[in-house]
Order: sequence, then C-alpha cells, then structure tokens
Amino acid sequence: LKLSSGINAEWPLRPGVDPLDVVNGISLKELHDKIDNGYLQEKELIRAREGQKRLYPNGIPECGTDALRFALCSYLTQARDLNLDVLRVEGYRKFCNKMWNASKFALMQLGNDYKPPPADIIRTPGGLGTESELDKWILHRASVAISETNEGFRNYMFQQCTTAIYSFWLYDLCDVYLESTKRIFYKGEEKEQAAARSTLYTCLDIGLRLIHPFMPYISEELWQRLPRRTENDPPSLVVSRYPEDSVWMNENIEENMKFVKNIIHTTRSVKDSYLDSKAKPEVYMKTQEKALLQPYLSCMQDLIGCSQLNIDREPPVGTAVGTVGNRCEVHVLVKGLVDPQQEIQRLSNKRDNAEKIMSQLSEKMDKYTDKVPESVRQANTEKLAALKGEVETIDAAIENFKKLIL
Repeated sequence: LKLSSGINAEWPLRPGVDPLDVVNGISLKELHDKIDNGYLQEKELIRAREGQKRLYPNGIPECGTDALRFALCSYLTQARDLNLDVLRVEGYRKFCNKMWNASKFALMQLGNDYKPPPADIIRTPGGLGTESELDKWILHRASVAISETNEGFRNYMFQQCTTAIYSFWLYDLCDVYLESTKRIFYKGEEKEQAAARSTLYTCLDIGLRLIHPFMPYISEELWQRLPRRTENDPPSLVVSRYPEDSVWMNENIEENMKFVKNIIHTTRSVKDSYLDSKAKPEVYMKTQEKALLQPYLSCMQDLIGCSQLNIDREPPVGTAVGTVGNRCEVHVLVKGLVDPQQEIQRLSNKRDNAEKIMSQLSEKMDKYTDKVPESVRQANTEKLAALKGEVETIDAAIENFKKLIL
C-alpha cells in the first residue's frame, strides 16, 4: 500500500492511512495526536506532522465503508502496488450520494402502489412494446455493463468491473436517462409513463445487483425499498442471482445515441461559450439525419437546455455555429449577446487551424504507398471530408456575423 504520490506508507515517519480513519473521518489535530506517542524524536515528529499537513490539510473526511471498498477494488490491477488517494475515496462517497438521490427520485416516480411487470416479458426482445428509443438505449447500456462486469470478474480485473458499473450509474442512468425522462413522468402519455417506469425499475434492479459486491450496504438498503416482481423473489441481494446475460444488446441504437450525445455536447459547448448557464436560447439544426434524430428531439431539448429546438429550419442572422463532423450543424441564437468582431476573429482562428490540419492530412495522403491499409485510407478520406465541411460551416458563420456589423 502506497500513498497517492507513490511513497511507501511506512509508519510512523511517512504518514500512512488507517482505513478506519477513512471510514469514520478524522481531523488533522487527531492525526497529529496519533503519532505524538513519545517514541519519535523531535525532528522525526516534525517531519511526520508536516507530511500529514501536506497530504490532509483539512483532515480526512468521513467516507464510509462502501466508498472505501469500492475505491480499493477500483485500484486493483495486476500490479503489486496500490497508490491510495483519499480524495478518490471521497469522490466515491459523493457517488453514493448520487445513487441515493437517483434511487429516491426513481421511487417517487414509481409510486407506492407500483407493481413491476413479470421478468419474462421485460426480457423478451419486444418488451412491453411501447418502449421509446431512449428506453431501448438505457437497457442496451445495462447489457453492456453486465457483460463488462462479468468479464472483469472472470479475469480478476476488478477495476474493469467498477469502471463499467460506475459509468452505467453516473453517465448513462443519472446524467442522461433520468434527466430525459422527467418530461415523460410529468407530461407524457400513460403508455409512455408505463414503459419508462418499467425500464427505470429494471435498470435500478440491475444496477443495485451489479454494485452489491463492491457497495453491499447502500445497495442492500436501496434494493429493499424496491417493489418485488413476485412474492417468490429473494428476500435480500445477498442471495439474489447476479446479472449474467445481455438480452438487450443493440449496437444500432448505441451508434445513434452516440451521434445524439455528440450533438448535445457540441450545442452545450457553443451555448456555454456565449451565454449564462441558465439561459435557454433557440437552437437550430441543419442535418440530413432528420429521421434518425426525430425520436430523440425531446431528450435533446431537455439535455441542451433550450427554449425551442428547430430541425431543418433556416437559422436567422445572429447565431453561433458548431459542427458535428459533416453530419450536423447546430446554430445557437445569440444575437444581441455577443460582440460580432470578436466572434469573427475567433472563427477565423478556428478556420485557420482547420485548414492547417487539412493541409497536413492532404500531404500525408499524397504520399500513400501500397503498404497503407485500405481502412486507414478510408478513415483519412472521411476525416478530410469532415474538415472541408467544417470550414464551409465556419465561412457561413463568419458571413452571418458580418451581417450584424452592417
């Protein structure tokens, strides 16, 4: 066991970490008191105290057993050393809070009288038959988490398990699915709400089962609050079957959602560059993928945080532009909120950088030999086409802002 810096945690001159101090928390003064036992010379005592103050200026916060257990498992690789960072353990404590709040919100949406549909119906490819594309995507992500976690267990790669579970809970379930389904629970039709509740229950059940070996206490506490599908369901996670199969795998939806998330990320980046985070501007999209994006428009509007999301409508003068390769342009209405001259300068610099990359790539492609794989040629050709499309979009944006000066 080493400290986060890689120094061996040898007691007492090097300030080691007592696991109970991480679980229960301890102040800096109490850390000093632990080494002030009369066995150290004055110089050694000063060195030890300075080391503690440097590593834990505010002491060690209370992190709990689950967070420490999850952190230790996330460190475990094939290497012999483990560099423990208390801040990382604290981060997993906040992750526990995130799980708790997400489960609390989900239970509110399920309601006290909710009865989950039978497992055999949910596990069939068609499910309830009313699942949205977003429902199918989160079930696919649950399948990915199941697959990667079980693979990690088989290969004794516990770090792979914790990464897969953490990503599913935080980035898929909390950041995307829960935020996107709020509209459905508050304003959606009865069939949409039923499908969303069924999907949400299934994901909670799977997520808690997956994380139970690493966070047994909080997962058991939350799972006990979930309604049961049948009276014969196990009484505890300890004796429940661990998720093993991946019946909802759907690579097509994965690719579609990756494109949707790229649009959301690009639009939010453009929006945050000019406007306050609470602003809700109008957003315009120009794309040839209208049919693909149509099922996700409500989700995109919620995650972007815009007042209106227009697709394939001509954007007005005074928009800031972002591109997602050569597949989509996003225009955020910022008229009256930015300095056109500064924006033209910024876009010109961005254009120069894109042209520089295009020049380097073209020069590289001109020197191809027979040894260059076809896959590399194709990838570079697509990249060059995307860069050309980006330059054209930037030119159009520059002209757009020039009109504001006139």
